[in-house]
Amino acid sequence: MDRYTKGFVVASLVYFFLAAVLGIWMGGTDASSWVRFAHVHFNLLGFMAMMIYGVGYFILPRFNGRTLRWPSWVPVHFYLANIGLIGMVLTSPSLPSTGFVLFAALSVISAAMFAVNLGATMLGAAPSEEEAEEEKPSPAGVGEGQPPPAERMDIHPDMRVGEILTRWPETVEVFVANGFASLANAEHREQVKQIPITLRMACQRHNVDLDPMVLRLMAAGGQAAQAGAPAPRAKKGGLSRGEPIRSGNILGDILAVYPETTKVFRKYYGEGCFSCPGQATESIKQSAMMHNVDEKAILAELNRAAGF
Repeated sequence: MDRYTKGFVVASLVYFFLAAVLGIWMGGTDASSWVRFAHVHFNLLGFMAMMIYGVGYFILPRFNGRTLRWPSWVPVHFYLANIGLIGMVLTSPSLPSTGFVLFAALSVISAAMFAVNLGATMLGAAPSEEEAEEEKPSPAGVGEGQPPPAERMDIHPDMRVGEILTRWPETVEVFVANGFASLANAEHREQVKQIPITLRMACQRHNVDLDPMVLRLMAAGGQAAQAGAPAPRAKKGGLSRGEPIRSGNILGDILAVYPETTKVFRKYYGEGCFSCPGQATESIKQSAMMHNVDEKAILAELNRAAGF
């Protein structure tokens, strides 16, 4: 979460605590109308609304493969929502008053900003990648018109099991012979391909020695590579082995084509990156925004890890 998205969640919890305190006050004394007003609005516009704001900004765009339409609105929304709520509570004893109306207007404007921003994000056409209009640089060591270099046989412990099975179908025999008997079922294999579980995690769960397993898989997959198997191409990002990584490429596609970038994702996003469903739809640009990471910095490190 970025600063203001997290700020909404923290503010929500603060207002929840204040509402609870005021609720006890109301229950134990003959509280004034101001206390009741503050209790209700801290619950509705504080706890409930701001929790929705924070979670909505974080969850909805990323799980729909979109970038928030106007991210610069979020800080403005944060301050307007808080100033409006606190101002309404402070001026409520003087109702009706011009001050209350102004603070109430700020609260309404802040809610409208959230609705318009998320509405435009969810309902608008998906933005085209900025890189689509740019000329793609030639991969290092590859001349114009030449095909990208052949894929290196490199099965990494943090590569997803589904990616291994997709690239090298013949490795299923190795899995089955080493404790993964359920993979003999074709339907189960298709299910596994949709699950972001790494080889390391799978070996731990099945009590299989990791290093020997990697060697056996590389030996089986290497036969296909030597036979001239084509380099993998990601479905969504248009990424192939030998091409540089761009900000519009999808995280899961990058990991599939360049498993050596695992260490970079782990550095910036932690272990949760490898089990997050957003990996299937989230681009570098989107993930950098969501995690408050410098997009250019992570992109440069990913390309260095990939050999560019």
